[in-house]
Amino acid sequence: MDDERTIRTLKILSILTVLFILYNTLMPFKPYSDWWKVARHLHRIELIPMIVRGRMNPLTDLIGNVLLFIPFGFFIMLYLLAQRRTGNGLKIVFAGMLFSLSIEITQIFFRYRTPSTTDVIMNTFGTAVGVIGAKIYFRHLAVRVQRFIETTLENEPVTLILILIILVQFFGSLLPFNVTITISDLKRALAHANIEPFGVKPLGLLFGTSHKYAAQMTFSGAKFLGNVLFYAIYGYLVLYSYFQYWRFRREGKWFLFALLILYFPLLEVTQFFIKSRTADINDVISGYSGAFIGAAALLAVRKKNWFRGMKTIEIKHFILPIFIYLLYIFYTGFRPFDFTTNYNLIRPNLQIHNLVPFYAYYKVTSLWNIYDLLESFFMLLPLGFVWALLKNKNGISQKAERQAVVIGLAVALIIEGAQVLLPSRTGEVTDVIMNAFGCYAGARFYRYYYQNYIMKNDFIRSLSKKDNV
Repeated sequence: MDDERTIRTLKILSILTVLFILYNTLMPFKPYSDWWKVARHLHRIELIPMIVRGRMNPLTDLIGNVLLFIPFGFFIMLYLLAQRRTGNGLKIVFAGMLFSLSIEITQIFFRYRTPSTTDVIMNTFGTAVGVIGAKIYFRHLAVRVQRFIETTLENEPVTLILILIILVQFFGSLLPFNVTITISDLKRALAHANIEPFGVKPLGLLFGTSHKYAAQMTFSGAKFLGNVLFYAIYGYLVLYSYFQYWRFRREGKWFLFALLILYFPLLEVTQFFIKSRTADINDVISGYSGAFIGAAALLAVRKKNWFRGMKTIEIKHFILPIFIYLLYIFYTGFRPFDFTTNYNLIRPNLQIHNLVPFYAYYKVTSLWNIYDLLESFFMLLPLGFVWALLKNKNGISQKAERQAVVIGLAVALIIEGAQVLLPSRTGEVTDVIMNAFGCYAGARFYRYYYQNYIMKNDFIRSLSKKDNV
């Protein structure tokens, strides 16, 4: 982890983290213009830890403040460790405390911000968690993770894509992380579980429980179809990985069985242990439907010569899933297709704060917002990778990365612009930024993949040809 590229990357990430924290803690950037207003604001300072306006601080706010500063401690600690500096953990935690304290003092001069000792405590704790996490990662995991990623990228790049899909989905299934294992909560979760395919019928109705909860549940055909589209891509990739990487391995069929048969019910079982989440048989059905459609599509279009030779990504193998992926992007962006030009219905979408980056994150501190940011980032990342793959057939060029930003902005603006006309959706500039950044990251990742694996394999092939001659 001591090469110059890693150190430079960690430095950039550390700076971006600081800027992101400042942005989110000072938004909406409305400083007081009169000193008497600042003096009046002093009375709003929350000096008693864990108490806000006479009540216990909301748990989501506490967790949000911890999460906000974890990257601060993590990236700065990793940056110093990568430079072979040691013994700086306590200094970084202290720096995190001073940084948080300076932010809270600055908030005295800003409207709509409430300085709080609780924030300083939680931010400092978050910094400490980040520092500890960085030390554990650097000492025990960094080499293993790097070796695993490099080996998988070189030999099984599509498997790595599947791992990322599974991790992101598992993370989403655990939101909002209010895990419960109490008997009463598990009984309630079982009673609320929907057992009717293509409809709504909670399991509890079979045992005479209340009908009130059932009245709030609805079946969404549009959501079901969106799941089918997504899992069609998943199923295609799973079967492709089986033929390309796993079929001659002892555990290959078990991988196939686990990812196509066990995955969907197991993912839904996690919903029983999360408050405010509901297990739904329709999610399992849509998962199976999409996965088997994708698997059948691969069987219909595959050729024997696809699975011979070097195991690099060939664009011709993925034309169909790329088409489904593009369809999925616009389908999910325009869903539920209730477009209208009625001004009274779309007026909430015309609020000026929708043009303020990360305003929704400031307005409501929620783990869902963090997941939404990650989802927006990953949404167009494959598009950037594919674009760079198409444009860099005979080498690599930064031009493809710049074009990926433009493409990401164009697609995001079309989707978010259309959402202004959807009363049930909200078009936000935050999603445009994250989509464009994700598209750029995809193109950038292709450069890394090309330089470290494709060029390496080409070099090995050229040596083999010379030896044969």
